[in-house]
Amino acid sequence: MSVNIEFSVRVSNLADEAQARAVLAELKELLGEERIADQVRLAVEGEDGAWFVVGDTDFPLIVSRSYLWRPKFEESLAWYAKEAAPAATVVVDWNYPDEQN
Repeated sequence: MSVNIEFSVRVSNLADEAQARAVLAELKELLGEERIADQVRLAVEGEDGAWFVVGDTDFPLIVSRSYLWRPKFEESLAWYAKEAAPAATVVVDWNYPDEQN
């Protein structure tokens, strides 16, 4: 069964802008492998000396067997982020727009 899913991601605990850009490159690679790179916006943001990578879906993604995909995707996000920034913290927020009636 397929469902519509939206998500946002925030990667924090990054040392500096260079490390944030390295995380951005890693996450772009993952999104390309998942074939959703053109459906998810990612950006580097800085605030009060702290650096983050943030992203979200442009519109709901249609995902088959989301109950299997979602936990694996969350693990992959964390793994790719930690490739560039071992201390990174990754938080993913999920939304199911079809359930909002």
